[in-house]
Amino acid sequence: MVAETQLFAFHSDFWVNLHHFLYVTARARAGLDATRGAVISALADTVGFGALPRAQQDAWNSALAHYGRAVAPRDILFDSSLVAVNDRLAELENASSVVGSVGLDSGIAGALEQAAPAYRLLWWPRHDAANRRWTAEALSHTNWAGAYTTEYPSHINVGSLDAIPGQGPAKFETLFHEVLHTMDDSLFTMVRASFREAGKRLPHDPTHAFIFFTAGEVTRKLFPGYVPFAESGGLWTRNADFARMLPLLRAHWEPYLDGRGSMEESVRRIAAGW
Repeated sequence: MVAETQLFAFHSDFWVNLHHFLYVTARARAGLDATRGAVISALADTVGFGALPRAQQDAWNSALAHYGRAVAPRDILFDSSLVAVNDRLAELENASSVVGSVGLDSGIAGALEQAAPAYRLLWWPRHDAANRRWTAEALSHTNWAGAYTTEYPSHINVGSLDAIPGQGPAKFETLFHEVLHTMDDSLFTMVRASFREAGKRLPHDPTHAFIFFTAGEVTRKLFPGYVPFAESGGLWTRNADFARMLPLLRAHWEPYLDGRGSMEESVRRIAAGW
């Protein structure tokens, strides 16, 4: 563990990082997510590979081929078996080996074991250092982010090499945004019930607009002058349902965030105004 606060434990785990690096690199080679910064940087991150012993190069390419066939075509966030892989690797943390680990897919475990020597020698020192810098910068600005969150248990995964504009405040928004996803189920239940009661169509991705707005506006208030991701990225204008939701969030959700009214009443008013 790198650091711990009252709410978060920050980790830089060898096997979790290797798993994600193989996954993103394999997807990049297949042309998936090809325009995303983290994917482009992973594909280009090969400096020093040619100097590795031939056996390590071959083992790395073999592991990458397995990920290309069996892992890369799947969604690391919504595929429940891949979520389970990440959770198990997080439990193993920096174990010396993952082969034979209970609850871990044997094919993935074998690929990780093959790739480990090359990764440990070439990439891991830089990736681990980047993780620790990200954590130190986030803690220095927030004291309490390319990212995704899975639940049961709650795991926030943040790419420390994926450049996030704004540095400290942006890291706060990323961390806050991702932790809000742990309330997806309860918020979705409330939103769905309110929209049904009002006889309105449920918007696509109904909770994400609440999360983007909440994390963005709270960060803006803590760091005057900060421009939230949804605003700087044009999300409120690019997505039709988000564009329709924004004035309702400003009118009914923002007062709740400021301590005026209940969550349930705010959601009911948004449903009524949809």
